[in-house]
Amino acid sequence: MNLERFVAERSPDWAELEGLVRRSRGQGRKLAPSEVYRLGALYRFAVADLAVARRSWPDVSGTLRLEALVASANTVVYSKPVRGETAWEFLSTRIWSRIRELDRCLLISAGLLLGFVLLGALWGFAQPSAASGLLPAGFHASAHQSKGAFYGVSIVGRGGLAVQIFVNNIEVAMLAVAGGFTFGLLTSFSLAYNGAVLGILGALEWRGGGFGRFFSLIVPHGLLELSCITLAGAGGLAVARALIDPGNDTRAAALGHLTSTVGAVVLGVVLFLVVAGLTEGIVTPWDLPPSAAFAVGIALAGSFWALVFVRGRPPQSERQPRGHWLQARVSLQGEVGADDRRPKGRRGRLYDHSAKSL
Repeated sequence: MNLERFVAERSPDWAELEGLVRRSRGQGRKLAPSEVYRLGALYRFAVADLAVARRSWPDVSGTLRLEALVASANTVVYSKPVRGETAWEFLSTRIWSRIRELDRCLLISAGLLLGFVLLGALWGFAQPSAASGLLPAGFHASAHQSKGAFYGVSIVGRGGLAVQIFVNNIEVAMLAVAGGFTFGLLTSFSLAYNGAVLGILGALEWRGGGFGRFFSLIVPHGLLELSCITLAGAGGLAVARALIDPGNDTRAAALGHLTSTVGAVVLGVVLFLVVAGLTEGIVTPWDLPPSAAFAVGIALAGSFWALVFVRGRPPQSERQPRGHWLQARVSLQGEVGADDRRPKGRRGRLYDHSAKSL
């Protein structure tokens, strides 16, 4: 193969690669997913062409231009991701997309928490005296069941109990996240304990005849706080999964990949626990009727989960096509294979030339 023929056959791919590099402006994230695949394929082709050109025509100016093109493409292909979004874009979109990546861990965390709320309630109904022993110190139930009384704890005391439980939720949430480093044992215990305590409190109030008051006291801020604890538990479970099953990565690398996700979890938890704390300090003292308390609680918790599942939804270009997972996988393999494929004749002539030059 002579130089003119080599350039004539390969220059269209080089021109396409140069166009992608120019459009990327040094950052691969500016390209569409299909263009990123194509960029990788064209880069590999150009590297192979450069090896042939250096061996056969080392002193030709075109070889130097090809070297410059390969160097520019290398910068884009191996560039580190750079966050270019504003603070508003991060808080309104990126943080929630990171949180939504924890979908399975969110389901497991919610299942643990709500499951132990139910178990705690059943225990509180079946064995109230024994179940009350799980409550925080100073709030143990007595054997007396009077209308509107919480086993010896006055209305004022019940308010103090609710405040004590939910003021500590930031500590509980951070413990749930950090508990991931115990392979999830401490995270699971934190979710189970707090769920059980809430269930026991609800059951004892029901038996004591003060559930309506308890409901109005807890729900306005409690649903949001439970959502935050669920999120914190999901973060801890994600850390545990990285330690137990890091896949093809080392444990350190798997944990490194989770840094931005765990950071988003912590920031989201702190922001919404502040909202819950303000609600507890401002709205709860109004002594709302149960229906109004429920409406406030649903509005706050619903806003939280709407941000996770609506604002955290990936862009249309990044979503997997609907259909059977195997069809999607075959389609993706076909797309990548098409990008990696050169015409057989062209590839064959290039390799034949390389063999002859050896």
